[in-house]
Amino acid sequence: MSDKMVYSNSLFNISALDQFGMLTVRAEIKNRKFQKIIKDFFKLSVPSRLKISTNKIFFLAWMSPNEILVITKNQDEIKTIKSSIENDLAGLETLVLDVSSSRTIFSVNGYFWRELLAKGSPINLFPSEFNSGSFRRTRLGQVSTAFWMIKEDEIYILCGQSYKNFFFKWLCNAADEKSIIKFF
Repeated sequence: MSDKMVYSNSLFNISALDQFGMLTVRAEIKNRKFQKIIKDFFKLSVPSRLKISTNKIFFLAWMSPNEILVITKNQDEIKTIKSSIENDLAGLETLVLDVSSSRTIFSVNGYFWRELLAKGSPINLFPSEFNSGSFRRTRLGQVSTAFWMIKEDEIYILCGQSYKNFFFKWLCNAADEKSIIKFF
């Protein structure tokens, strides 16, 4: 398999996206001082449970009651961002860790992405339950993942780098045109 992971058929375009940088930030995320620092730095509010906050540069995702994931669209800036946010958070009990090299993001573009994900995930994907701003962590095709909507016909899926090849193959198999039945 080549380094460039791209799959396309009449229903989907699936590709691995390599340009993202990611930081795990562990802290007492309900702490008002922490929330103010994050909002001032990223120009985004700390997301609530099962949500993601976005702007043109960053995604802030709720990972657990004491963890957020910061995703930037420019991996080259991650070291600078990490250093700056660590300085801003000095004095608070926090951990900021660059996880860019241990995670990968896939883009699934196509109006039947809900049907594709439903093949391997127990998450309720009805539009009334999973919509813009929703963020879920789950198993998908036996792989620990997280996903969120980019727009009505596109979703990003995050998984561990060590599962990248396996998960890409799973996505391609699940995206087979003959196996997609409109449900949502």
